[in-house]
Amino acid sequence: MEDLVQSPCGDQVNGEPSVIGSANHPCSGPAESRLVRYDAMVRAIDAAFEVDEVKDIRDQAIAFEVYARQAKNTEAERKACEIRLRAERKAGKLLKQMEKAKGALRPGNTASPREEETPTLADRGVSKKQSSDWQKLADIPEQEFEAALTDQTAKPTTAGIIRANEEPKPNPVSEEALWLWGTLCDFEREGLLEKDPREILSSMTPKMLDEVHTLAPRVATWLKKIGKLS
Repeated sequence: MEDLVQSPCGDQVNGEPSVIGSANHPCSGPAESRLVRYDAMVRAIDAAFEVDEVKDIRDQAIAFEVYARQAKNTEAERKACEIRLRAERKAGKLLKQMEKAKGALRPGNTASPREEETPTLADRGVSKKQSSDWQKLADIPEQEFEAALTDQTAKPTTAGIIRANEEPKPNPVSEEALWLWGTLCDFEREGLLEKDPREILSSMTPKMLDEVHTLAPRVATWLKKIGKLS
């Protein structure tokens, strides 16, 4: 793992010096070599069982993305982006396992010394938002996640993949909609629909009657539009 995930500028990748512009850099060299390095990093992510390991790969991939972008190597930039997203998803899976294991402790039970020494998110250099986002990536079905990585119409991003797989939020009910619903319900609740309108109008003042006779036809026309929508 350490041979694979070293600093991309002047250190090592797969045990060899890694310098921008050199054939050994993951963003340089023949396509076949880049593919081999990409596959090796994917295997390293799959084999990792510590958040720190995966985060190292993720941070390395971010650096590769920057270098590939500077070199205008869109293929290498895309591969580095995929590595980063795979690492974030794996980190999310590991974080979920850690939270599940922590939640398994029953009230009154005392944590073992090893549990008490478990590094926090801050110790790992992971923010709460990163932890939340990565766990959301982990929840995305494999098929949808892989489809996002192979979609050539847009560069995949953490936020984009999460957003595309979120449950659609219901539209908030407007105040006007609430008022209309409540008013129509009042007509039925108060029994107005069962009464003769003349009975209700008989107690109105002349000014009230004028306004009702002016507004009622307009309201009736508007309500007919609702009927046509059903």
